[in-house]
Amino acid sequence: MSTIHGNNSKLDRVLARFQKRIEEANYYEAHQTLRTIANRYVNSKSYPDAIQLITHGANAFLSAKQGGEGTDLIFYLLEVYDLAAMAVDDTSVARLIQLLVLVNPQEPNLKDVATGMNNWSIKFGDCKFGDAHLHNAIASKLLEAGLVYEAERYFMLGTSESRDKYVDLLWEWLSESVEDGEGDVASMAADFLGRLVLNYLFIANIDFAVKAKDQFISKLVKKFPQLETEMLQKGESFKMWYFTQIPELNFIQLLLLTCQTKDKTLFLKLKEQYAGISNKYQSQLEFLGQEYFGIVAPRQSNLLQDMMSGLLGGK
Repeated sequence: MSTIHGNNSKLDRVLARFQKRIEEANYYEAHQTLRTIANRYVNSKSYPDAIQLITHGANAFLSAKQGGEGTDLIFYLLEVYDLAAMAVDDTSVARLIQLLVLVNPQEPNLKDVATGMNNWSIKFGDCKFGDAHLHNAIASKLLEAGLVYEAERYFMLGTSESRDKYVDLLWEWLSESVEDGEGDVASMAADFLGRLVLNYLFIANIDFAVKAKDQFISKLVKKFPQLETEMLQKGESFKMWYFTQIPELNFIQLLLLTCQTKDKTLFLKLKEQYAGISNKYQSQLEFLGQEYFGIVAPRQSNLLQDMMSGLLGGK
């Protein structure tokens, strides 16, 4: 465990006494004492000292495998972040990530810790979905805990590293499903690629959608060479793998290309050409039509919320 050194000699003495109680395994007294002193700092608006003390305490408890006390202090730290209107920056995020890494994957409070951290980053950061680096750390921890669906959401909203992990996650998921006989690769590949591409289109991250699509399909044609494919390319603006027996894979790729153009006529022609598949993705296409092509959806509901809950809510 790293030691926190401050310029406040009084705080240093408090930290030393606290650490001694931790080493003596007197966890209850250590926890109560730290909270009492931290409260004093908070009440006097000495937020930097409070943050330093609470962070040190959470670190110590988590390192000592005392998850209840450790996560309690993480929640308290987030309360102080809120009171101090702590901005999202490298330091404030790194502090949370360092603590998150120490949380046991089986800790009952893990999901609430993740939610609390993300809510803070939404409230005090520039991104409406929260901080991407924090998302990456949260997703990795949730996946470690076996919480695949929860991890998926955070991978999708994360960094380029998260994107690569997200592709790998869905690819492994597809491979295991095929090996377990849950379905044939043709139909399942389309479902998984659609899940990947649509999720990125929903949050207007076309760059990640394109790169994720390329990564996923490269894995697909390499592992399953029996799939009949042909590479179609025209300059740098048009490139896709054409699957002679899997039209849904073609539809998803063409949908991504069409969203890049924002050409309403192309979008309507695509839906007409692939009418059967378009019916399968009716709700998703309503949202994309509204967001990318200015087509007013026929129903007045929160389409983004519907799409996210639909695609992230289950396998």
